[in-house]
Amino acid sequence: MALRADIDALPIEEKSGCEWASKIGNAHSCGHDGHQTWLIAAIIYLVKHRDFPGRILCIFQADEENVAGAQSVIDSGVFQKYGVKEIYGAHNEPSLDVGTIAFKAGPTMAACDLFSIRVIGVGTHGARPNFGKDPLPVATEIYNALQSLVSRTLDPLKSAVVSVCSFNTEGSRAYNIISDSVKMIGTVRTFDESIRDTIEEELTRRSQGIAAAYGIKAETVYERRVSAVNNDPELTKDAKEAADRCFGAQNVIELAEPYMISEDFSSYQKVLPGCFFFIGVKDRKHKEALHSPYFDFNDKVLIPAGAFFSYLALERLTTLSCQP
Repeated sequence: MALRADIDALPIEEKSGCEWASKIGNAHSCGHDGHQTWLIAAIIYLVKHRDFPGRILCIFQADEENVAGAQSVIDSGVFQKYGVKEIYGAHNEPSLDVGTIAFKAGPTMAACDLFSIRVIGVGTHGARPNFGKDPLPVATEIYNALQSLVSRTLDPLKSAVVSVCSFNTEGSRAYNIISDSVKMIGTVRTFDESIRDTIEEELTRRSQGIAAAYGIKAETVYERRVSAVNNDPELTKDAKEAADRCFGAQNVIELAEPYMISEDFSSYQKVLPGCFFFIGVKDRKHKEALHSPYFDFNDKVLIPAGAFFSYLALERLTTLSCQP
């Protein structure tokens, strides 16, 4: 079986104020430094207690933030080489109290898609807008149209998020020049493949249709990056029961709803049964959200998390060894 930790950082200027804060413009503001450390803690125990029936493959995976690293591990052939049957991973979660651990069977984290919309007009002098075709008001209408895409197109019982995360004119930044193009980029989060299809189609249709109404063009690019994390029900049940024994049932949570954040752990689940769970880190000093420049990992969870990964690995290998 396999245990996975992601190891990459983010291009964020850290503002935590800690003496160990990054000073190079990149920071572990998602806590992956903690993830790699709790897996190392598990390894330290496991290499000293090798009387288990089978192999434990420990994966330190790069490039999770770009949701691309898991596929490179798969493509390496390492799962076939070592005969891996199942895989487990976890993420720290600042919305959960330290000392708690959370599980959810089935859809658990959203699929992640990226999009860009480039609205192409005709640049001109700011005092003579009639001599050109200003792409800004067109891009603004497209932006507003995307705000109603989920609420007025999708089944109200289906979840999705469409977010424009950057909106910039291209070319000149001068106060008296109307730019010839505007670019928007953003992300889409879904759980259902049919919803992904609908959003891609609607986003393209609305963007290009609104631009055409003004006599200009909109170029759209829609990229499906990674599917939803979908936890194997049986593995999740067994992992939760193991957590009950380790932490006490009162500290083990069943999530009622999935998270809209994404994880390329889902790539592993396309080739192996897998379970991805969440380890609470919130206390008085650790309340900042993931990807915040003020985030600081809560070291209190390192030993309990490492112990649980060790225990879970040994429990699952014992179970697997009894199977034909």
